[in-house]
Amino acid sequence: MAGYTYDPKSHIADEFIHDGEIQETLKYAEEHSRDRELIEMILDKARPRKTEDGWHCAGLDHREASVLLACELPDLNERIFETARE
Repeated sequence: MAGYTYDPKSHIADEFIHDGEIQETLKYAEEHSRDRELIEMILDKARPRKTEDGWHCAGLDHREASVLLACELPDLNERIFETARE
């Protein structure tokens, strides 16, 4: 991977598959797996919004998705599934 920098939008595998970023993301998810305020903010961002053009979702980045996957709060896990069904 010498000479490459992390770029999640790159089409070069060595730039968007970066071990350091993966490890940092897993650590971030573990550290925030019980962070109710953050998880609720992520869920709010993930909810579909009605606009003039129809329904739209903002989308989540990989760190936000990792926090939801690591969530250890049963009531928020249920909200994750409810949001996914929307």
